[in-house]
Amino acid sequence: MNISEIIIKYLLGTATEEDQQQLTSWRNESKENEEMFARLTDPQYLQSEYRKRTAVNHARAAEQMKQRIGKERPLWLRPAFYRTAAAVALIAVCSGIVGYLYNNVEPQQEQIAQTVEELKAGRSIAVLTLANGKDVELDESTDLQTIKSIAKAEVDGDATRKGNGQKSSKLTLSVPRGGEFKIELEDGTEVWLNAQSRLIYPETFSETERRVEVEGEAYFKVAKNESKPFFVEADNQVVRVVGTEFNIHSYKENKTVQTTLVTGKIAMQQKNGGDREMILTPGHQAVFDKSARSIKVKSVDTEVVTSWKDGMFVFEDQNLAEIMSTLSRWYDFDYTFTDEKAASTVFMGRIPRYSDFSDVMQIIEMSGGLKLTLNKRKLTISSTK
Repeated sequence: MNISEIIIKYLLGTATEEDQQQLTSWRNESKENEEMFARLTDPQYLQSEYRKRTAVNHARAAEQMKQRIGKERPLWLRPAFYRTAAAVALIAVCSGIVGYLYNNVEPQQEQIAQTVEELKAGRSIAVLTLANGKDVELDESTDLQTIKSIAKAEVDGDATRKGNGQKSSKLTLSVPRGGEFKIELEDGTEVWLNAQSRLIYPETFSETERRVEVEGEAYFKVAKNESKPFFVEADNQVVRVVGTEFNIHSYKENKTVQTTLVTGKIAMQQKNGGDREMILTPGHQAVFDKSARSIKVKSVDTEVVTSWKDGMFVFEDQNLAEIMSTLSRWYDFDYTFTDEKAASTVFMGRIPRYSDFSDVMQIIEMSGGLKLTLNKRKLTISSTK
């Protein structure tokens, strides 16, 4: 184990007696090492570094990160019980500290044992299903014009549909586990689809409205058109939009649908529930309970909710069962917990979305008290305490 891991364990309060001895030896090796350690325990220094790091343009950094896939180091994840003000600042700058240490000490020798090929992060991939049931595979090189040409060719080749005077067909864009996809609709609206998600939309919108359906998770940047409102249907919920940006999280296995508004204004109502609408303002999330058919609104950090679109996983007071549900869709693996303690452990932190899964496993294990074992795309998580 190298010194960077020992320092992280020291900060988390999980260092063993042997770790403490190694840390002491390292501190005594040089004046520079002792000065570094002193900075790590100085609350004023940590808070200053925290302010610097929170001023970073994460979207730009994420884009740069995508272009260096395989070279970027993982960031951090920590148990949520580690909550003092100094600790928050300390852990927030932890990635910078670890980066420094990785460049100044020998690289880690121990690797997580795996019996299968490394799990890689997801990629831009989708399947477009046409009205006649034909599937067309898409990737990052497929643009809107290509998709429109595919759909038009299908319509022109269908004599029955042409004879009935139908001018537009419904298309289904499906993103599998281990994938993501961005599409621009014919009105200029941009939609980012997360892993295991589906968008149903017409090739051409009607003259009075723009209406789509979504399953899974999608981020919408709706083109403004006050005379033609934009509707999104998601599991018995309808969102009415004029022009704005928002995120919908609506996976079938979840008990709720979460709609988060980033900019603009949206109106929400239950499908087939009359004309009663609820207005949502920026920085708020509407949580629709599927069974109770009720909606509650709360304030949220929109960066946390939409981080997946910008190349990061940001977890805020989520238990490991919820985190694994998210990660398994992106890395395409199955998982099991050997005990409830492991599943219910609550974490906070952020991880680069394009990291290899071995890095993610290390981050989780280094947080303390957990053991992850991967075998043929099946992950087993257990407590070690």
